[in-house]
Amino acid sequence: MDSLVDIDSIIFDLGGVIVNLDYALTIQALSQLAGYDITQQYSQQSQADIFSKFEVGSITAAEFRQGLMRLFKFEADDGAIDRAWSALILDFPPERVELVRQVAQRKRIFLLSNINELHLATSDRKFAEAMGTHSGTLADQFERAYYSHLVCDRKPNPSIFQRVIDENNLTPAKTLFLDDTAHNLVGAKQIGLQTVHITQKCPIEQLNLLNL
Repeated sequence: MDSLVDIDSIIFDLGGVIVNLDYALTIQALSQLAGYDITQQYSQQSQADIFSKFEVGSITAAEFRQGLMRLFKFEADDGAIDRAWSALILDFPPERVELVRQVAQRKRIFLLSNINELHLATSDRKFAEAMGTHSGTLADQFERAYYSHLVCDRKPNPSIFQRVIDENNLTPAKTLFLDDTAHNLVGAKQIGLQTVHITQKCPIEQLNLLNL
């Protein structure tokens, strides 16, 4: 953190940074629907196309559900698939949300998430459960929220970072990007953003964001 200087804007990732995730729960839930362990098939790069397409909004939720059933060879109703797919989304620690709000009083803050229609719906519901409807929506906590399936682009593409910079007149060298996926930091660095890799050992609560 000592290397971070002159920050006036912060771009937050969502999953693993603000909301807690456990990917193993979704793999477990999908395995139960399929009747076998899908771990290896789920992680195969050749199978990732359907997930990428859903993440950039090029297929609908209905098409995604059909694709999952074809990929893993099972049949289930929409609710069961949605619950399995979103099982990885755990909770919004209130103290973490409060930290984001405090940072917003000192800096311009933005949300940039590789996400999809179903995960966003679950995230919004879990946020309301944690914080209450009086707190507004998840997106309301930020000056602007960028969701990959709505802007049809995703991290680590430099283009999505450039979009946030251009649309909000940010100075890259004075903008900090926080993400729990190291690969996503690459595109941010390419356009000159300062970055920090968020991990379980280095959550945003330990970054002293209020004193940047």
